[in-house]
Amino acid sequence: MKWRLWLTGPLAAAVVLAAFWAGLLASLREKSLAYDEIVHATAGYTYWKFNDYRLNPENGNLPQRLAALPLLTGRFPFPSLNSEPWRASDEWVIADQWFNRVGNDVPGMLWRGRAACALLAVGLGALVWGCARRQFGPEGGMLALLLFVLNPTILANGGLMLSDTAASLFFLASSVCLWALLKKLTPVRLLASGLAMGCLFVSKASAPLILPIALVLLAARLIEGSPLPLDFGAARTIGRRGGQAIALIAVAIAHAVIVLAVIWAFYGFRYSNFAPAVSGPPGADKHYLPWQEVLEQKTPTSPPTALAARAFSFARHHQLLPEAFIYGTAYAWRFSGERGSFLNGSYSLKGWPEFFPYTFLVKTPLPLFGVMALAAAATLARWRRRPEAIARQFLRGAYATLPLWALFAVYWTAAIFSHVDIGHRHILPTYSPLFILCGAAACWPASAAPEISRRQLHPATLVLAALVVVLGIETAWRYPNYVTYFNGIVSPADGYKHLVDSSFDWGQELPAIKDYIDRNKPSGHVYLSYFGSGSPIAYGIPAELTNCILPVLDSSALPFYVQTYGRWNFRSEVLHFLALHPEYDALGAVRTQSPDELRAIFVRKPTGLNLRSGTYIISSTILEAVKFGSARPWDAPWGPWNSRDERVYQELYQAAKPFLSEDTSLRAATVANASPAQLWVLLLRIMQYDQFRFARLKAYLRHRQPDDNIHYGILVYRLTDEEIDRAVNGPPPELGHDVSVELEGPVLSPSRQSMPGHF
Repeated sequence: MKWRLWLTGPLAAAVVLAAFWAGLLASLREKSLAYDEIVHATAGYTYWKFNDYRLNPENGNLPQRLAALPLLTGRFPFPSLNSEPWRASDEWVIADQWFNRVGNDVPGMLWRGRAACALLAVGLGALVWGCARRQFGPEGGMLALLLFVLNPTILANGGLMLSDTAASLFFLASSVCLWALLKKLTPVRLLASGLAMGCLFVSKASAPLILPIALVLLAARLIEGSPLPLDFGAARTIGRRGGQAIALIAVAIAHAVIVLAVIWAFYGFRYSNFAPAVSGPPGADKHYLPWQEVLEQKTPTSPPTALAARAFSFARHHQLLPEAFIYGTAYAWRFSGERGSFLNGSYSLKGWPEFFPYTFLVKTPLPLFGVMALAAAATLARWRRRPEAIARQFLRGAYATLPLWALFAVYWTAAIFSHVDIGHRHILPTYSPLFILCGAAACWPASAAPEISRRQLHPATLVLAALVVVLGIETAWRYPNYVTYFNGIVSPADGYKHLVDSSFDWGQELPAIKDYIDRNKPSGHVYLSYFGSGSPIAYGIPAELTNCILPVLDSSALPFYVQTYGRWNFRSEVLHFLALHPEYDALGAVRTQSPDELRAIFVRKPTGLNLRSGTYIISSTILEAVKFGSARPWDAPWGPWNSRDERVYQELYQAAKPFLSEDTSLRAATVANASPAQLWVLLLRIMQYDQFRFARLKAYLRHRQPDDNIHYGILVYRLTDEEIDRAVNGPPPELGHDVSVELEGPVLSPSRQSMPGHF
């Protein structure tokens, strides 16, 4: 019928994909930077512009290049390369400068980069449609495509300047192209399979998972044993398994050659990660840790294996791959053994086997589960109407769709045993094969219900249509807040109690925070504790920053400030600073090693150091005290508030107490009576106190319902002076398990810690 052709044909798929691309960009129009986007785009820009690979090598070169490609044609001045952050490969500082400090059009940069990356999602959708159409017919192809474009996880991540969508695309492309090659060996299929696999290896560090997938497919092809067509100039057929094995070994070697060529091409066919024209001395490099330190530094939770360390060192010594690729892979491997994670009120550095099954359960739309059931029922109905044994039909069907099952099974196995449980997006590659397999739900045969006329719709088809309609309505209803999507098993309003980070709160709500404050005009003080890489100041948010997790902290968020000035203009410079920052007091000066310089000590006034009543806007990732960074003793506490945190907090309070006083002479005398080394420690204690006090406040708030939320992931609390006093000075709000001691070893009290830095 013509209407079916119009609704399920290539033109209809193209229209759906075009609308999907536009919808992706529309949903991100009012979203600020997702936390990791800033370094991905910046790194990609430096790859193109300077042919230098020092920044962010642990993530995919290909998606980073794609994100930056449209930025090359715009007027977006890049920070000076004659700077310490560039020489030190400090990717976060450089990225922050480019996006937030030099006056670039950030919304324009985001639109361009995201528009390019969204094309990867369009390509993935087209591949899903093509595979499902080939396997289950036109109706199955369109069903799989609709499930793809209406899925909140796809919509949340498909347009971001990150590597997850690229990995999903090339995992699926590599699997299906290799399977097509194993059915018939031709030059075109070999090149397509090799290029897809090469692009996968320059897309994400999880690319080696394609190797067990390939082994499954190769083994299945040998076991099946049917003649292998070969068309390299002259067509022939390889009948015996021995000959097939030799041919498949040759295929594997050819893949290795093509993959290596792709990797080297993306790194400019140069071994060194530094471009000679713009590089600083490797010894000044802080990001590129010495190889031995990266590969062999040990922690109580994840001692690296000597075999992996030797493999990386061997590859580097013989320059088998570009240095940045080797280092990026080693870096990702080294830090894949532990990462601060949160799940349903629990904290861990090692993660949980149930993390991704749980996120799949609560963040996958319920209609999709219904479609999965219909697909299974439709398949079983077809089997029952055929005379041959169901077991044989099952094996035949499994073999025909083996690349999908292999990708699904291998990736899920790796995810379950992974220790990096920080985001539902990490199982994005498992959704595409699932959508394709769900295409079977559109294949209800009329013979499955003989009483139904061929001109009538099967009841299951009506149910399927209803499920797709419900899915579409729910997706439209949740627009544009897809990162915070939950399917109803968990309410989005309670989502922060179950998942955080990129599963729920990823720093994209700065425009919404600005709009919320402008609309509600909260009285009194407004505090913002923000998790993200955007700049609240650049967005004009009228709030005091406190305890933010920013890649680069704004100075206005710090409890103290140290600035070096020349001796002869010292007084005028101090007065100028105080005029610009009236929230600080100048409490003293310290001599430096240079006789012509002095360092001024500025400390926030007590009105700024003390928490006051008002509106507290807090990112849920910060509220749940998830751990970021290394396990240093001066880090802010993470996990539940516990007896050790309480002891450290009380000690820090005694050290910070003089600075909380309104008596300026007492504060100045405390600075004057301290030696330079003591003063540095004292100032760091003020910062620690500020962190621990806010952690105590967060522990209190975790037992209090928020007064409001901003797109679910940002929580709003309206606190009185009595509540704040109860939270920071009353009995401990909770005394939970001390996760830090269990996973990181004992943490010294502040009086016994050695602090970094010096005057």
